[in-house]
Amino acid sequence: MAAADAATFDGAPPEAADARGEEAARVAAAAAAAAAPPFPPELAETTFAAAPPAGAAGLVACELHRLLPPALKELSDWTAKARIRAADTLAGTLWLVGPAATDHLGPLLAALSKTVEDSDEGVARQVRRCAQLVGRSCDLAVYVPLVLDQLRAPSGAALVGSAATAGCGGNSAGGGADFLRGGGHSRMRPAAVTVLEGAETDAGAIGRRAGWLSLLGELLAGATAEQLRPHLSALLATVARPVFCVPGRASDDDAGASFAATQLRLCSFLGQLISSAGAACASGDNGLLLYSALMRVASVPSSAQHGFASQRRAIECLSAMAAAVDGGSAEALHAVFLPPLLAQITAGETYKSWKVDSAEWHLFQALCRQAGGATCARVLLLLLPPLAAVLSPKEEPTLRLTALSLLDSLLSAEGFLAAPEWAEMGEHVLAAMLLPNAVWRAGKPAEHVRLASYSCVQKLLSADAISGEQLGAHMGGALPLLVAGLDDDNVESRRIACVILATALRRLGPSRVSHEQMRQLYPELTKRLDDASDGVRVAACVPLVAMLEQVRYSASWSEAHNFDRTNFGYFVNGLLVHLDDPDPEIQAAVAEVLERAAPIDPPEFCSLVRAVRGRHRSSKLCDALLENAGGHTGGTLV
Repeated sequence: MAAADAATFDGAPPEAADARGEEAARVAAAAAAAAAPPFPPELAETTFAAAPPAGAAGLVACELHRLLPPALKELSDWTAKARIRAADTLAGTLWLVGPAATDHLGPLLAALSKTVEDSDEGVARQVRRCAQLVGRSCDLAVYVPLVLDQLRAPSGAALVGSAATAGCGGNSAGGGADFLRGGGHSRMRPAAVTVLEGAETDAGAIGRRAGWLSLLGELLAGATAEQLRPHLSALLATVARPVFCVPGRASDDDAGASFAATQLRLCSFLGQLISSAGAACASGDNGLLLYSALMRVASVPSSAQHGFASQRRAIECLSAMAAAVDGGSAEALHAVFLPPLLAQITAGETYKSWKVDSAEWHLFQALCRQAGGATCARVLLLLLPPLAAVLSPKEEPTLRLTALSLLDSLLSAEGFLAAPEWAEMGEHVLAAMLLPNAVWRAGKPAEHVRLASYSCVQKLLSADAISGEQLGAHMGGALPLLVAGLDDDNVESRRIACVILATALRRLGPSRVSHEQMRQLYPELTKRLDDASDGVRVAACVPLVAMLEQVRYSASWSEAHNFDRTNFGYFVNGLLVHLDDPDPEIQAAVAEVLERAAPIDPPEFCSLVRAVRGRHRSSKLCDALLENAGGHTGGTLV
């Protein structure tokens, strides 16, 4: 049969129309005689589940070109009563004519797409039945391309079918000519007028796409895996396009609502496709397209107005997709499809233009968070260049903050730091991505960026991703930033800076900590014992102990040593002040540091303790320290 738009209500001479009608009658009668189960859900246990009388089918098919225009016109009426009457008429007509409707699919599908989500449930239910009747009777090879053309159409395009639906007038072949030209005058609904004027907005285009998606789902409701297989690639390629129902940038509330609704429709359609086609759509090239479409929906940022419904539904579909492939897990699915999808979105270094609201940046984050640490570790070399680009200090703080949050999540994920590439890449991540973001800059956003950067540095160093030798090569630039962190306005930044310094000192070892670095460190660390936060005061004692573990001591200064008696005296005196702190927790923490200091130079240590013993409210701790130091000199020093 001819293509739909080429042979529908074209004002052909009566003889030609009658000839087509006779052919349609023969087709309808044959289809009616051969009708058999299975039936789609909306048709089961209804009149439409039975085969129509062959004679009636032939008669209605012969007059179909005269019956459809007024029914489609009435389907766009203002009143629900008129629309339900039109939907009932269409359902009965389509049941009778079967495949004879193929010649009229253009305007028919356009009309159904606009009412399949009708506000009146009675209309919507009957329209769904109409769509399932069309899907059962007509060839997928005819209607699937027609629907996909509409789904691919950009805003303001692909309006022929919609205009035809809006303007159908007359009840004859002559009226049908007006129908194609958008003629006729009826009580049209405002949406139809908008389409005719070509003034469709982005939100309108996405809303129209939702209608076509719902219609496609109903058309394919009864399709088998065998019937779907030849069309899967085209179906999935269409819905996997980056802009199909995901905004390229942040959208306003109205557009956001349209996008959210369309995303839910897409997830429902893809879930149906997985259920019907199984492994055929969940593996190979089709699997990559399906994975891409679902992850794009899962990556859309939510809001208080729109919630997380579509994102949750997308994740559920991913689980169903994994189950369709030999009952596998979502982790196995990510392991297969994450690398090629990451390669696609990072090709050509497009990540250099990502902004905080870029759809591709959201997708990148969702992929990393959903895939798991072990899977991401296998594609580490694909992950790091985009992260390095968005963490450039030239980028806006909000973008860098989201990137640091992502990196923090990855560094915490099990298996991520097990990648062998970390042996080489760890120091570059520290020097090029994290330390530049720890530089002090004015403002609250910059403060949050510093905190996030310190958190990542802590996790990177704690996981042995950087050797002592590698860390030593960067301490010249790192130490001033970490010391500055001890005086940050944010209390958590100060606490984490203490933890980082303790880890870094132990990683470096005595041979890599210089005299100058010791002189730079201990005054700043002892200063933290006066911090406004007791948590920071206790935390500062940890790097003090770590520092003492790296001491190469000499009573007098020398190149071979990094701590002398003069600095030792300043250091111990700075601690003894806090040994008399009112807080027992602080006293205990400081006492532990002093116990570690005693063996370095016991005579000098005891002399310093005796000098302050009488000024303390209680001499108990001083006496304990003196007794401990006496053990290191072989006698009693009290």
